[in-house]
Amino acid sequence: MNQTVTIEKLPRSREAIKDMVIAGAFIAMGVLMPGGMLDNAFQVHIGGIALGMGFGWLVKSIICHKTKPGVNHV
Repeated sequence: MNQTVTIEKLPRSREAIKDMVIAGAFIAMGVLMPGGMLDNAFQVHIGGIALGMGFGWLVKSIICHKTKPGVNHV
């Protein structure tokens, strides 16, 4: 029952790094927005939307850059 697990590295092209920076900016904006995670107001909805966009962009860019090595831009 010896199973080997291979871990693929994240792509390191310029476009992949740019996509990850954009995703990180959306995630940081959603987390660090004033009152975004504490209040029960409109900022919570905007923070949630920004987090969702950030995680979605990150997943999309990882899938795009791993499955289609010829496609380097969004």
